[in-house]
Amino acid sequence: MDPCLVGKLVTEVEVKRYAEKHYEMFRHYVEVPIAVPQIYKSVKVIEGDGNYSGCVKEWDYVSAGSPLIVEEQTTYMDETMTVCHSMVGGALKKDYKKFNLILAVSPNSKDDGCGGTVRFSIEYEKNNEDSPAPITYIALCQKIIEGMNAYLCSSE
Repeated sequence: MDPCLVGKLVTEVEVKRYAEKHYEMFRHYVEVPIAVPQIYKSVKVIEGDGNYSGCVKEWDYVSAGSPLIVEEQTTYMDETMTVCHSMVGGALKKDYKKFNLILAVSPNSKDDGCGGTVRFSIEYEKNNEDSPAPITYIALCQKIIEGMNAYLCSSE
């Protein structure tokens, strides 16, 4: 594995309210396109049961003005409030051998239901040197967190 082709990008946002609900939204996934319709157009389970690790979902989304579809296998880690989306097909395959989008939520306190930290990490391996680093995707993740936070705060 060529170290020039492998990387990790991270974006993290401190949210004042509902940190754990970011995890719950992605854990139960159906409401994500409703919460962030400017990015996600639809999501559907194409293999397995969407409530269990190992299922495969198809996400229809918009990045940099372009409609795209990605198929990903999901792993849920409830004890750490982490969801890992590992690409198995779709538009990202043309640029990446590996593309894992990892959501990790750290509430300030499990008792108060208030704020905390929401972090997206992208672990990737490019197909070749001409494949771009996924800078636009980490910027998209920032917009997802902000859009999700606005949705959660508006639905109080």
